[in-house]
Amino acid sequence: MRIMNRARLGLVGCVAAIGLVTACDHVKSQLLAPQNPGLVDPSAVGSPTAALALRIGAIGRYKQVQNGEGLWEYAGVLVDEFSNADFNVDRINVDQRIADPLVQWGYNGVTQSRGFIRDAIVAMKKFNPDSLALISELYTELAFIEVTLADNFCNGIPLGHTTDGVQVNGSPITTAQVYDSASAHLDTALSIIKGTDAGSVFMQRAAQVLKARVLIDRGQFPAAAAAAASVPTSYIYDMVFSSSTGANGHWTLNNSVARVSVGDSFKVVGGQSIVIQNSLPFASSNDPRVPVLLGSAVTPKVAAEDGITTPLWLGQLYKGQYDPMVLLSGVDARLYEAEAALNAKDITGMMTILNALRAASPTLAATKVPVMAPLPTPASQDAATSLLFREKAFWTFGRGQRLPDLRRLVRQYGRTDAQVFPTGAYFKGGNYGTDENFPVPSQEQVNPLFTSCLDRKA
Repeated sequence: MRIMNRARLGLVGCVAAIGLVTACDHVKSQLLAPQNPGLVDPSAVGSPTAALALRIGAIGRYKQVQNGEGLWEYAGVLVDEFSNADFNVDRINVDQRIADPLVQWGYNGVTQSRGFIRDAIVAMKKFNPDSLALISELYTELAFIEVTLADNFCNGIPLGHTTDGVQVNGSPITTAQVYDSASAHLDTALSIIKGTDAGSVFMQRAAQVLKARVLIDRGQFPAAAAAAASVPTSYIYDMVFSSSTGANGHWTLNNSVARVSVGDSFKVVGGQSIVIQNSLPFASSNDPRVPVLLGSAVTPKVAAEDGITTPLWLGQLYKGQYDPMVLLSGVDARLYEAEAALNAKDITGMMTILNALRAASPTLAATKVPVMAPLPTPASQDAATSLLFREKAFWTFGRGQRLPDLRRLVRQYGRTDAQVFPTGAYFKGGNYGTDENFPVPSQEQVNPLFTSCLDRKA
């Protein structure tokens, strides 16, 4: 995988003066991460160059969130972003909201990434202590990985680590405590950036966006708005791909092997329409933020792997094999500000932010969203909440934010499972289950401090 690593960029072609750092809001680096980041043994790191190599491998761990059948895809299937289109029983079960603890659901790669990143931080601080933007980026990535765990898994995630080659097992902690750990790492990331050069400013903005997200997760809405305020809407921190480092996972599962379809609010089975309660019409809404094509309408035609005659919707937001994928953005920053306004009962302020975003024509990955018509102001707080989360679902489609947002609607906004998650009849038979997250998998039981989730609540 190739990561757009602004912190190491030379500034040629970006800016001529520090005062113009916003010109570097979306800059591509050609730095390649190694195919197997773990091949650099931390014990062998004894020079600045080796520490930089370990850092590059650690940055490559971002790929774990959506590598092949990664956590972003599984989470999107658990909710309403994607729907199952193959015969695999485990994938059908998660689409039906029945997540088996015997399946690791992307957990192993994500939790192991914490170790790679921590090793890289230790090496960089020892051998390249003046590379503050690079070290800050690693702390931001460490926080991102922990946010990913808290977003997707149950209460009871053990955050173990290795110190001087010795494994230290972690006791199960709540998702709130995992968010707090991520928040502390972001505080470190922000505290060590001292420069005003473009690379430093870029990484500061990455940490600010993620800090705002964590504060939203913890219900600290005014602080979230303050953290996001200085990040321009044009800011993008992308994960990019190439023929040497692997394809975009959404493209692979949807456009290539057709194991998942872009989700919708209904399915047609045997000529009958089955309404999927609480699901958004991602495929049928004709929304430019989630462009789609019917598999049967492309050349050559693409049919669902399971052969079921329901439509296979191919996402066009990531329509290319090597299209980039957004990790953090200024669009996110505006959405966090809008939610802070909502929680201050400032519906007018929320709508001003949302409609300004629709008018801004921002770029999502490789797609420039056209200017969209403004939305009318909702008449009640409850309607405003529904509108905000709908808008956010379309702006952040496929980026691992839909599942934690549905969990927050239950946890923070007092809605019930039956009001939030897909429910009712499942289109492949039976009814939807009640899972609102993934269990920490049974593989974690090699840790003597872990037995199972503390609970499966949102």
